[in-house]
Amino acid sequence: MHDEKERLQVAQWVLERNLAWIAAAETKVGVVVALDTAILGALGASFSAAKADVLTPWALATTIFAALLIAAGIFCSAMAVLPRVKGPQKSLVFFGRIGPCADADYCLNLKNASVEDLLEDWSMQIHRNAQIACEKFRWVRYGMWWSFVAIAPWFFAVVALLKKEG
Repeated sequence: MHDEKERLQVAQWVLERNLAWIAAAETKVGVVVALDTAILGALGASFSAAKADVLTPWALATTIFAALLIAAGIFCSAMAVLPRVKGPQKSLVFFGRIGPCADADYCLNLKNASVEDLLEDWSMQIHRNAQIACEKFRWVRYGMWWSFVAIAPWFFAVVALLKKEG
C-alpha cells in the first residue's frame, strides 16, 4: 500500500510538471504575439506614411511578404493557445469528464476509487497532457520561426516605405 501511494505522489508530480509546461508554452505565445503586433503596427504605420513615389513594386512586395510572414506567426501562436479538451473517456481528474457528472455521483466515484484506479487515471492524464504540451510547443516553435523569418523582409519594407525623396 505504501508503494502505491508513493507512485501516486510521483504521478501527481509528473502531471503538475506537464501542466507547468503547458502554461509555459502559452506564456511564450504572449511574447510572440506582442512582438508580431508591434512589428505589424510599425509596418502599417510605415505603409500609411509612405509617399506615393516610394510605393514601388519592391516596396509593395516586401511589405506584403513581411505581413504574410507575420500573419503566419500570429496564426501559429493562435493554434498554440487553442484549448485541447479531448481527454480520457472516463476520468476522476479531467475537467471535461468531471463537469457533466452530478455532484453526488462524482463524490461517490472519487471516494470509492482505489489507489490503483487513481494511478491509472493520473497516468492517462500525464500522457494526454504530455501530448498537449508537445503540440503547443510545436505551434509556438512554428510561430517563433515565422516571426523571426519576417524580420528581414519587414526591415527592407520599412526602409523602402520611409525612403526620403532626393
